[in-house]
Amino acid sequence: MLRLPHRVRRQSDKSNKDNNYISLSESCKILFLTESSIRYHIIRHRLKAFKSGGKWYLSKDSVETFKTWQNYNKRKDH
Repeated sequence: MLRLPHRVRRQSDKSNKDNNYISLSESCKILFLTESSIRYHIIRHRLKAFKSGGKWYLSKDSVETFKTWQNYNKRKDH
């Protein structure tokens, strides 16, 4: 996955409230993963995210794509 440009990753908390990004805790509920697992995937650039004010924000598109990939791999294994 592509990394977000430097200027996007450094935005303030106020500008991150739009509908394109969700918090780390929200993404945990959507993906059924722990926070540490999601941070692992962020570090591996499998999820687009940035940190602002000490909190992680993930791209909604990235989370939905990752969820589709997760479901595909689960079906493939069975």
